[in-house]
Amino acid sequence: MVDRIPVYILAGGKSRRFGSDKALATLAGEPLLVRLARMVTPFATSVTVVADRPGKYSSLGLRTIGDLSPGQGPLGGLITALDDLREPWMLLLSCDLVLVKASWIGRLMSVRRANSLAVAFRHDVWEPLCALYSRDIRPRVQEAITAGQRSLQELLAAVPAVPMALPPDWPPIVQINTSDDLRRAEEWLKTARQPEA
Repeated sequence: MVDRIPVYILAGGKSRRFGSDKALATLAGEPLLVRLARMVTPFATSVTVVADRPGKYSSLGLRTIGDLSPGQGPLGGLITALDDLREPWMLLLSCDLVLVKASWIGRLMSVRRANSLAVAFRHDVWEPLCALYSRDIRPRVQEAITAGQRSLQELLAAVPAVPMALPPDWPPIVQINTSDDLRRAEEWLKTARQPEA
């Protein structure tokens, strides 16, 4: 059983490569955003979407807050989530994730340390949009934004972050950036036939 944790889903991007709002693109018959919210519900104390404007996805039954630092990419979404957070840790996800499993989150949560500010999967690079962030990381995020940085990779490299090896069942397609990614994800899900929790 995985401990429950607040979940924040970033859905404030422009979806330029995709061509339309990715959060509403359907995968396995559901909008990506709705599908992801359903997957995280078993281990979430709350699910909040960070979008370009408050209430954008309220019609989907999802609490949606507006990005307080527009134009700053995922760092802006992260600091918005941190300003909303009332618990010590949160899980940050991107709305276009193909799969999230409770077992993955349990692994991340099991290696949190008192002096760490983040926990994320890492292979060749960090996976910052399926990661845990401590509320205490906020000053470092603000420093990065003030310095004109926009990279979560650089943030994780600069703070006390705990790396975790990718799970053995990490999908071949992690995020959907283009319509071709969506098609490939549909094909993979049909052949994988694996549980999503």
